[in-house]
Amino acid sequence: MIIKVTLGRWRFTFSMAPITKVMGVDSTLTDGNHILMWDFDTDTLAAIEGTLRSLQKQYRLPDIRISQTGKEHGYHAVCMARKTWRDCVEILAATPLLDWNFFKYGIYRGHFTLRVGPKLFRKIKFLKTLKSEEPDDAKLEELKSWVRYETLEDGWHSRKIELKIFPVEEGAA
Repeated sequence: MIIKVTLGRWRFTFSMAPITKVMGVDSTLTDGNHILMWDFDTDTLAAIEGTLRSLQKQYRLPDIRISQTGKEHGYHAVCMARKTWRDCVEILAATPLLDWNFFKYGIYRGHFTLRVGPKLFRKIKFLKTLKSEEPDDAKLEELKSWVRYETLEDGWHSRKIELKIFPVEEGAA
């Protein structure tokens, strides 16, 4: 819920939402490069597999591991390919079906983050590996940051409430 209060020429905004704390990992490696991470929330496993196989071939990527997030159409994918930030962004931007908020917030923060621990009662479940002849060139131990962060609880829809206190009439000084 977002509450906006206007006092004269000032607006104060307050937000409230139920959150839960989860464990995640960032894409940044200790050398400043990144691994590839994807978050999908709106399609079938077959469609996501097709998208990832196409990217794997186009960018000559190593194995891609796919997990289910516990939601019906929720999937994560990880590829232990060492990429510059620019290359990482290019590949994710070229990914159809990618969750737009995952991409947007990753760009804003300068790294991508995937949940690796449970969220409420939903656990990450490994599903399959899309095999490749290209070798992994990054290791799990090289990941720089494992983080605990807050996320909105599922099913929460934001609502806006606007309170206007002392509204300023047009033309009033």
